[in-house]
Amino acid sequence: MQVDRSMWRGPAVALFDAPVRGMGPLDDLRSSGEHRLGALTALERINLAWGVEPSIVAAPAVHGVVRERFPTGDVVDGELVAIHGCCTFLPAVRRMIGDLSPGEAITQGGAVVAARCTAQELRDHVHGGGSLGSRSTELDDRALASTPWTTLDLLPSTLASDLELLIARGGSCSGGRRADLGDHPVQIAPSARVCPGVILDASHGAIVIADGATIRPGAILVGPCAVLAGAWVAERAVIKANTVIGPRCKVGGEVGSVIFHGNSNKVHDGHLGDCLVGEWVNIGAGATGSNLLNTYGEVATRLEASSSVERTGRIFYGGIVADHAKVGIMAAITTGSSFGTGAMIACDRPPACVDRFAWLTPERMARYRWDRFEQTMRAVMARRGAEPGPALLGRLRELHAAGEAR
Repeated sequence: MQVDRSMWRGPAVALFDAPVRGMGPLDDLRSSGEHRLGALTALERINLAWGVEPSIVAAPAVHGVVRERFPTGDVVDGELVAIHGCCTFLPAVRRMIGDLSPGEAITQGGAVVAARCTAQELRDHVHGGGSLGSRSTELDDRALASTPWTTLDLLPSTLASDLELLIARGGSCSGGRRADLGDHPVQIAPSARVCPGVILDASHGAIVIADGATIRPGAILVGPCAVLAGAWVAERAVIKANTVIGPRCKVGGEVGSVIFHGNSNKVHDGHLGDCLVGEWVNIGAGATGSNLLNTYGEVATRLEASSSVERTGRIFYGGIVADHAKVGIMAAITTGSSFGTGAMIACDRPPACVDRFAWLTPERMARYRWDRFEQTMRAVMARRGAEPGPALLGRLRELHAAGEAR
């Protein structure tokens, strides 16, 4: 697929957060357009497909942290094309969005997927005060990955489309390396390092290994999969199909149908399947997650301690690990688990739903003291040359205080 980066000739493009969001604690620190729904976020996907830098209209709770990351990302007054941040932006949907006329919207199950509107109408919508579009077209196929389980449902399609975009941008570079199995494309960036003994299985999908990534000896990569910029895959790791290893992550053991957002570690042996892992997460040696009930029944989950149980419609669903959570060695992670932002889990059988900033040991369940959490967070981020900004610290303090007030 060829990508014409100058193809978009319409008005400005903005990504927006829906008035009601569905990713649980993964929504705590990012806008919907920053969720890695495949190999790419919506911000990256639109930039690659249309050659434009979208602005962001974020939910009020995360407006500050989003502005801290994207200081020039505010929406400009006037007409624009507004796109839900959880839109997969698959080619058919992309064409429909490009054909929108003023006042027209595309919807799915009552939610707005995209609309041609004004900036003020979009702000009102995000703040819960207005609809988008005076007329709408209902989509037959799902286009919104607005919960963890729908993200996984759509992952094969989203990832395949993202890999096409990445390969079209990067050309046919592979460093002379071909797939050991299969005929799908393999793209290896010139600055990536693929060590001897690595097996690349492209029988069922493409494989992309991005700039600065390292694949250590004996690792097996099964496409479709992506190892993004600066990521590191351990010796003898098994990276199964529909896996995305985000920028600067370190991953080993066995993983399949997992999205690692970025800057997270799961270096040692242990299994993770059908789950979403946020940023700055550490999963200790031997920790293993179940993604299938012994009954082979539908997995139900509770995204937050204060929320109700939800049906996922999936037999395979491991759950989520939110940003800055830490999971200790040898933890047995229950099917459909949800670990909240900043949780510190140091017990071998954690409950299926762990609240934000929980401190779990075999002896007790307590709150993670703010000073200890901040000290650990700064140490972890410093190892990758990063530090928390004032807005991020403020948002995390807000979440921590809300938990103490309950």
